[in-house]
Amino acid sequence: MSAYNAKHLIRNLLIYLVLILLVLTTLLPLGWIISTSFKPSIEIFANPPYWIPKQPTVGNYVNVFTGSSIPVAFLNSLLIALMCALMALVLGCMAGYAFARFRFRGKGFLSLFMLISQMLPLTVLMIPLYYMENRAGLIDTKFGIALAHLVIALPLVTWMSKGYFKGIPREIEEGAMVDGCSTFKSMVYIVVPLLRPALAATGIYAFISSWNEYALANVLTRSEASRTVPLALNDFSTFFKVNWGDTMAAAVIITIPIIIVFLSVQKQFIEGLASGAVKG
Repeated sequence: MSAYNAKHLIRNLLIYLVLILLVLTTLLPLGWIISTSFKPSIEIFANPPYWIPKQPTVGNYVNVFTGSSIPVAFLNSLLIALMCALMALVLGCMAGYAFARFRFRGKGFLSLFMLISQMLPLTVLMIPLYYMENRAGLIDTKFGIALAHLVIALPLVTWMSKGYFKGIPREIEEGAMVDGCSTFKSMVYIVVPLLRPALAATGIYAFISSWNEYALANVLTRSEASRTVPLALNDFSTFFKVNWGDTMAAAVIITIPIIIVFLSVQKQFIEGLASGAVKG
């Protein structure tokens, strides 16, 4: 084996070793959560701890589905996240297209302001959002929470969409307009279909950011009718005790939709991120 081949082999081995360590670092906490969710209480506090339950049980999952607000909160979060993702895609695509294709006064400032707004602490937005939604009668409603989550997701979705639209040659739209398409139709029927992988990536971002959000939902929610899953996890803890088995089972149930959504559109998500990297 030549010195070059040996050096190349060692470099690849180091790269794979680092990747394996990163994957294990990411998956070990999830594996422990799943393992704990199938353990009875006596095994959760065993010393020394062990990974595989000796007497596995589904009692924790039964308690979550029958004795907690997780099922209702699950449906609430799903509806709220879908509304947030849909609104973010529609509004973000239209705004991103405007920033990418049109010239208007204040374009540079507004584009930069959107990105800067992401740097504001979420606590700064809580009070004004609460007063605005309270005045509009949207407190403790699913649509009100979806609007609040839209405030978080929309700036980055717009910024990402702007980069994607810039990567599409203008000649494609001009050719469509020559054939009789309006600007809106050329965007909807020509440009957007070309950007489906990229838009899938932004939609997933909006969905996940809404699904995992806690602070705004906690401020804008008063009853179980609109509680989201991060809030419902509080059902399993009191001032003196935390029911770890039920908490871990609920965490697994909450994580499943995100994993399913990501795996189902994994190809489009990766293509979308790569598209933004080379075309933005």
